[in-house]
Amino acid sequence: MRSEKLMLSLFRSLPAAAALAAMSGPAIAVDVASPSFALVGHIEDFTLDNAADPLSAATITVSNIPVRMPRNLLVTLPGQYMTAHDLFIGPGGGAPQARSGLALADPTPPPVPFEAEIIGNIFGGQYLAGDVRISQGALHTGAGFIQAIDAATGELRIGVAGGAAGARVRLNDPSGVYGLANGEGAKAAIPLDARFSLDPENSPVHAKTGFPVCVPAAGSDPDCPSANRPGGAAHMRFTCAAAGGTAAAPDAPVQSCDPTRPVPLAVGDYVTYSGILQPDPAGGFLIAAYALDAELGIYTAPGTEPVYVFIEEALQGTKGEPFPDIPQEETTRFRIVGFSTDPSRNVEVRLLDTGRNETGTSFTGPGGLAPSNGAQLGRFRNTWPAKDDARAVRRDAIASVVGSPHATLPNGLTSGVYVSPIGEYIYPEPTSFGITGYPTPVPFENFCFLAAGGGSFDTADGPQSLGRLDPFPESGHAQAQPIGTGTARACDGQ
Repeated sequence: MRSEKLMLSLFRSLPAAAALAAMSGPAIAVDVASPSFALVGHIEDFTLDNAADPLSAATITVSNIPVRMPRNLLVTLPGQYMTAHDLFIGPGGGAPQARSGLALADPTPPPVPFEAEIIGNIFGGQYLAGDVRISQGALHTGAGFIQAIDAATGELRIGVAGGAAGARVRLNDPSGVYGLANGEGAKAAIPLDARFSLDPENSPVHAKTGFPVCVPAAGSDPDCPSANRPGGAAHMRFTCAAAGGTAAAPDAPVQSCDPTRPVPLAVGDYVTYSGILQPDPAGGFLIAAYALDAELGIYTAPGTEPVYVFIEEALQGTKGEPFPDIPQEETTRFRIVGFSTDPSRNVEVRLLDTGRNETGTSFTGPGGLAPSNGAQLGRFRNTWPAKDDARAVRRDAIASVVGSPHATLPNGLTSGVYVSPIGEYIYPEPTSFGITGYPTPVPFENFCFLAAGGGSFDTADGPQSLGRLDPFPESGHAQAQPIGTGTARACDGQ
């Protein structure tokens, strides 16, 4: 790690130094720390360093800027993490390919461009990434009423109630957690890109409360039972309770409902969905959805299992030690918003790096947060202010219902727990403009899972031990202490 500021010629740090000097005149000495950058744009090019290395580094070009993705970096996709190497295996799995199929420069470019969001520091004459997220449009969503359900293909038509046929939406569900699996029956006719599939361990296809919902198949479907969806006045809001269970909401409990199984979607439900555009060989596009949120209020009986929870928003500041030579504002605040199907039980909030079984850092303590008993029944939310300099930056937030044994359900979901990537990191910003050598670096030294390694990760080539990012996107400051040498960068969960 650098122990002094870098005194570099800005132009000597670039590959085409001579040409730039000829174009721009003499080089100017600049006091460069490691200014941060944020790039959002289409993936123009994407190359892998070593196809034989499951944790290989790569180079991705966005907004005409080539960015190094260090070795050991995990890319955040809408429903899972992947290494760069995993992304080059392609949409159907198998051996690594020469190209990922995600870049516009690929021999067969994607029919719809993919987008990358990258945060990093400029260090050692190159753009180095510390956080990379890939989607086809992170803010792209659709919404409307379910007009029709094709039980043979699992396809939803979503648009205006009683209007012309709307959007075609199929869940990108390789395991069949929420209806037909991708390769099952007539759904298999249009292969869906498994890299952008939904999260099989949490519940991204749910009612507003977090209770999982499903797309019913033809005939009797024990995994998406019609008995779980009552008729009449309880059609949109009810408590799914086993025999003898009481209601969490004012409505009467529906005791024919099996809370270990999802509730079927129905024509007339209003839903919001996110996914990628998938070409149909017969013409047009459909949405391969990795998330769907139904405007339904479904609860579980108080104090019973299973119970469902989900995280709507998780935001973390990255302060660490401040950079005293940079006029800046920084924060360590943390904010979470989520919902539980059982408002009678508190929800503990923790941060972690490697999986739901890690102890991590508890924000709430074992007592947890009390969900609301107001109009938005079951919502929990809190903002911890920017006061705790010892707060380590973690990869994931986890919400777990206090007292739940967290049993695995028949569909693979886990009762009473939800793990979500941190949705947004807030890093220091300058308070005085026009000071040479800035904007303020991102203190990646304080990202424990990047600076000290992130434990074991299951890649397409099997479990791999994640080490420190290489090359590391240094902040370039003397104040950036190695992990464990100062209280602000302690990664032991304290």
